Amino acid sequence: MILVVLEHDGQRLRKGALEAIGRARQLGSLGPIAGVVIGENAQAVAQEAARYLPVVYAAEVGPYTAEKWAEAAYAAVERSGARVVVATGGRQSRTWTARLAYKMRAGLLEDTLETSTDGQHIIGTRYSYLNRVTERQKAPLPVVFTAKPNTTPPVEPEGNGTVELLEVNLPGGVEVLERLSEQKKGVSLTEATVVVTGGRGLGSPEAFAGVEELAGMLGGAVGATRAVVDAGWRPYSEQVGQTGKTVQPNLYLALAVSGAVQHQAGMNKSKFIAAVNKDPEAPIFKIADYGIVGDVHQVLPALIEAVKRLKD
Repeated sequence: MILVVLEHDGQRLRKGALEAIGRARQLGSLGPIAGVVIGENAQAVAQEAARYLPVVYAAEVGPYTAEKWAEAAYAAVERSGARVVVATGGRQSRTWTARLAYKMRAGLLEDTLETSTDGQHIIGTRYSYLNRVTERQKAPLPVVFTAKPNTTPPVEPEGNGTVELLEVNLPGGVEVLERLSEQKKGVSLTEATVVVTGGRGLGSPEAFAGVEELAGMLGGAVGATRAVVDAGWRPYSEQVGQTGKTVQPNLYLALAVSGAVQHQAGMNKSKFIAAVNKDPEAPIFKIADYGIVGDVHQVLPALIEAVKRLKD
């Protein structure tokens, strides 16, 4: 049995959940697949998940803490008899999957790009050294592994499964008293097919108005470098790079981004990379498919006008 811990936003499944189901289906020789939805409004989200899986457990455990997620996932493991647990890779999953692996006495493979099995082990590949090296790892069953976002095609619905409520003995310890979250409009950065990122070379936070306009016209999301976020020009939720988010859109447009290796670690697997920078020796040009050497304050308005003409 394979268990998929399904990522959601309290209203619907996230794209990463559908990718994790796809990864589980690739390991179908290890048995049937079940899912578990953990958190607030879990039962309603589980109804959606039942379109993709024959059995989905719903664990209503309230706001997120790593302890509660690990306990709920472990309850689902015991209920289903799963020997493999799949979750979406990311900052949140890193905080609870290790706890779950410890409870299961299982191996842990993080941020895998692809996975396979020989019936006794899970073999996974992952990036290391700022995405410059690919490693192959093997762990004997039972195994907990996470699937790096944007590495597996999302699945399509297959039918109508059943939803079962899951009782969880919640642990003591950390309790969430209040949660303040940014209400962001538009496309999620990690799910966007187009990302337009601005760097420190834009010169001011006001210059991001053009970045927002271009991203909106392309149906994409706005990204930012660490220097921009550290300066307070943009929120941390938009940071792309080693200490920010990892994106893999069809098009990554870097505007006034130098492209240090720390930034490349978060975007260098994008399908197409285009860059605008006044420095012809900027590192971003070494990985860009298309590049413009020029003043971003002249090039960005020209790009916006060109997109407007194409839309008209």
